[in-house]
Amino acid sequence: MSNIIKQFLKPKVIAPVIILVILIILPLAVNIGLSNMSILIAVLLNMYYASSWNIMGGYTGLFSLGNGIFIGLGAYITASLFTYASVSPWFGLIIAGLVTGFFAIIICYPTFRLQTIYYSLASCALLSMMRIVFMNFSSLFGVYTGGSDGFKLPMPDGNWLNMQFMSKLPFYYIIIALLVVVVLVSSIISKSRTGYYLRAISANDGAAASLGVDVVRMKMKAQFISAFFSAIGGGFYCMFISYIAPNTMFGIDLSINIMIMCVVGGANTLWGPIIGAGILYTINRVATIYFAGRISGIATVIFGLILMLVVYFIPGGIVGWINQLLETARAKKIARAGALKGGGADG
Repeated sequence: MSNIIKQFLKPKVIAPVIILVILIILPLAVNIGLSNMSILIAVLLNMYYASSWNIMGGYTGLFSLGNGIFIGLGAYITASLFTYASVSPWFGLIIAGLVTGFFAIIICYPTFRLQTIYYSLASCALLSMMRIVFMNFSSLFGVYTGGSDGFKLPMPDGNWLNMQFMSKLPFYYIIIALLVVVVLVSSIISKSRTGYYLRAISANDGAAASLGVDVVRMKMKAQFISAFFSAIGGGFYCMFISYIAPNTMFGIDLSINIMIMCVVGGANTLWGPIIGAGILYTINRVATIYFAGRISGIATVIFGLILMLVVYFIPGGIVGWINQLLETARAKKIARAGALKGGGADG
């Protein structure tokens, strides 16, 4: 029992719990306002996207540039089920996640044998294909999707069963819950046998296969989970803004930004995607608000500069850099303790 208590009292457990409690009580204690609430939801949603991407891209080392495929499909499936089949989004999100997960395995299976840059280029090409299809066809499989005009959902009526609220606060708590779930799942995967297999594949998939790891099966498993959560995020987004468009959902900018957030924060770590998304999206908003009118594309330039600096100076990302500093400090402390002990023995 005491060991369990000690585990929960560790700083790496206490700190996230404190932050979660602050996020929960923040809107109740402070009048945030509609605009700031929307920004907070967007920050949390980007953290969610980045954590979902990390399950595949971070743990396996296959950097996908096409995660927008799954986000877009999740949004369109959720919207279609709600609009045409009257399926509650609470169930529609799960259905969209499952359908997208199986679709991800089908379309990504041929690319699993590709390595590094070739996999990234293939995923980018698939994303472009999806955008072209949804842009040029107003109906797909007999379902009207709007084509280049986009898909507009019915106006919110305040019915919580339809995930349509008259305020943004319920969406705020929903995205917090989704983020907690994806972080918990990522943590479980990271500490499980699957996580060790995925890291072995990331290091050297040929060596992992020679040791008995079913490389393709592990990649399919990671891809399904990543696509499942990404699709749920897309479904949440469409219910939040009540409108989706192929240029936004299947645009290359979204997928690239998600990858950059993970790399800057620290891919293949639990908290890296969250830290990276929080920092970069905040920078994006500030740059857009204060400089977009004078310098077009300033946010993209800043993202690129930050990425170059991180890759050059701290390739492990912010979390990797912090872990390295802590390990160095710990090693020095052990060395000093050993030196003092040795000096005492000599005396």
